[in-house]
Amino acid sequence: MNPVIYMLEKELIEHKLITRLPILLGLFAVVIFVLLMSGDNSNFYFQISGDYTWTGLAVVTGFAGIIGKVNVIVAGMVSVVSFFAYIPKTLRKERQEGSLMFWRSMPVTDHLAIAVKLIFALIVIPCIASLLLLFSDLIVWLLGSWLLPVDMQASSSISLLAMASHWFDFLGRMVFVSLALLPIACLLLVLSQITSHPLISLFVAVLMINLLTYMIFGSSSVGDFLSDIYHLPFNILVGDSPVMDFFSLGPITLIALLLASGGLFSLSAQLRGSDDIAERFGMSR
Repeated sequence: MNPVIYMLEKELIEHKLITRLPILLGLFAVVIFVLLMSGDNSNFYFQISGDYTWTGLAVVTGFAGIIGKVNVIVAGMVSVVSFFAYIPKTLRKERQEGSLMFWRSMPVTDHLAIAVKLIFALIVIPCIASLLLLFSDLIVWLLGSWLLPVDMQASSSISLLAMASHWFDFLGRMVFVSLALLPIACLLLVLSQITSHPLISLFVAVLMINLLTYMIFGSSSVGDFLSDIYHLPFNILVGDSPVMDFFSLGPITLIALLLASGGLFSLSAQLRGSDDIAERFGMSR
């Protein structure tokens, strides 16, 4: 078996939250669907007179309007939450459970091991979240086909073709979300090997940088810049144009972030291969 595939399967087995959270939300959607179909109020009647047009689902264009947008945000947030639940502890989990020594006995380099973890966090997790979106959209399509008139289904873009397009649009959006999360992922992989609380350490570091730069320069420009970076994934997720949102930082900033990601990736691989991180950094693990 290809070692990359095997390592991805291992990550999926060891980090069950990645699959359990979408499954739980999917089961919740099924329960809501069953309640709507079995309740006495499952029949809806629309009376339209004069020039009145019901636009409840047409506020946002695309599949199912605003409901489809909510499905995108929910699936995207599941992906982002799973990302932050996985990245900070995946390398520490190897050392704590002793599996790191096993992988060192295999023909797997530290760079490949780190790359696999990035692939899992930035590709596999969004793909799993996309299945939640597909399932939620299927529920919406079934409800629309059951309850709404044909003309209203057409005006709200509730169709199998629109649902497929909605899913592919989500995958494209998540590509840019993952690119925006790449430098954060590499930084957290480094911090997770030199501190027991990487997320808290990152939060405190950003807070201190904002405070110190404001005290020294009397300006919040540095803090605003950092805020733009860590808000970028969410802006891409909820924005109307993920491409425009991604390039809103400017090409120079994006290139700098890409170069920083490469440097942090190499540093993370070196730390993984170190037998004594505490001695190298003069810190207590």
